[in-house]
Amino acid sequence: MDFFYDGQIRRYLTQFMRLMSNFSYKDAKGQLIQIPVRYGDMNRQVGSILKKNSENTVPSAPFIACYIKDLKFDRARLQDPTFISKVNIRERDIDPVTGNPLFTQGANYTVERIMPSPYVVTFAADIWTSNTEMKLQIFEQLAVLFNPSLDLQSTDNYVDWTSLSIIELTDQGVWSSRQIPQGIEQDIDILNLIFRSPIWITPPAKVKKLGIITKIISNIFTGPEGEFNTLEDSYSNQVYGNPDATVVVTSGNFELLVLNNTAKLFSTSYSNSEKDDYGQVAHSWNSLLDLYPGKFRAGLSQLRLSKPDGSEIVAYISLNPLDETVMSLNFDSDTIPSNTTIAGRGTVDAIINPDTFNPTSKVAGTRYLILENINADYLTPGYEGSPAWKNLDNTNFVANANDIIEWDGEAWNIVFDSIQSNDIIYIRNSYTGIQYKWTDQSWSKSFEGVYDKALWRLVL
Repeated sequence: MDFFYDGQIRRYLTQFMRLMSNFSYKDAKGQLIQIPVRYGDMNRQVGSILKKNSENTVPSAPFIACYIKDLKFDRARLQDPTFISKVNIRERDIDPVTGNPLFTQGANYTVERIMPSPYVVTFAADIWTSNTEMKLQIFEQLAVLFNPSLDLQSTDNYVDWTSLSIIELTDQGVWSSRQIPQGIEQDIDILNLIFRSPIWITPPAKVKKLGIITKIISNIFTGPEGEFNTLEDSYSNQVYGNPDATVVVTSGNFELLVLNNTAKLFSTSYSNSEKDDYGQVAHSWNSLLDLYPGKFRAGLSQLRLSKPDGSEIVAYISLNPLDETVMSLNFDSDTIPSNTTIAGRGTVDAIINPDTFNPTSKVAGTRYLILENINADYLTPGYEGSPAWKNLDNTNFVANANDIIEWDGEAWNIVFDSIQSNDIIYIRNSYTGIQYKWTDQSWSKSFEGVYDKALWRLVL
């Protein structure tokens, strides 16, 4: 730091002069006249201007001259000079149009305050009067204020721990400067009052943008002779004792349930009495948003969900006004996985149970994802087959659960064979608009479900 000056002693002197201001006296006509206050350490140039460059000019009275008489280091109040106090500040946001404070979080800072140096400053106030009655009026107004001291505030900064002090009237230096005999001229009478105040001189504070770690991924390294550290962690795909395992920590360590364009926070630590319909307990989103740097903006802030290929699904978020445990999601369609083209299409017209659904109106190109087998007992002697799933030539159509079938105008055909496919397949239900994913020999919603604490993050 090459240079630093904050005018701290100047502010203490200014506050002392304000303390001596706004006093009045009553003249012989009964009129109240306010007494001006000046800084008493006047240089020659200013004094010459006030006297109009003439020695014959008589100084006016009354007025009060304030100045610093003494300044000493106060060793009795000395504390640990290496101590640093850290304060986290969260401001309210300001409306850029009206300038009024909002009920949303604004800028966040960390302030590191270094231990200040203690001093004792002695102020003096010279009260210039032209007669005894004037002096008594002014002194009586001042004397009742200091019994024995007053509070002194140098700044209105919330994080300035040196802004408050006291000022005490300690002595009356000179009651009167007049000499006897006075002669034929009326001299200016000066009353000198001494004040003492313990103050602090503060070094610059270090202000940092407040931030937190939102995700940590760390390796678990091998120990001596091939021994590995083990973890008691519920992270999916975690292999205890595996040297390639990782520890993943996010803010609050919450898991996420994404369902029907909503998201809920869940924790693995809860009692059975607190569980909801999903077997877990939902937490307030506000408790998590307070941990994050930046400010939450409904419709602009983002929730990002990790996909197996390393990319992310982006959803714009807003809090449900009726339930603070529910976050509403508006997904960015460009980040949702593309449908897999199967025989010219990436959609199905519906997801059905063939045991209860009867496709009475058959239109060529109609495509279904089936949840149960169709005519699984077709090899059984005497089996006639389901009349709802016969081709035009009256032959039985056979398909397995999880297959995708299509009517070509004359017969049903399997366009996706679930038994033979091991690839990841994405299809969309045209009826509901929900996308599904084929993986691990089962269908599930492509991006809905439970996300581990390592698989999602917020962007405010």
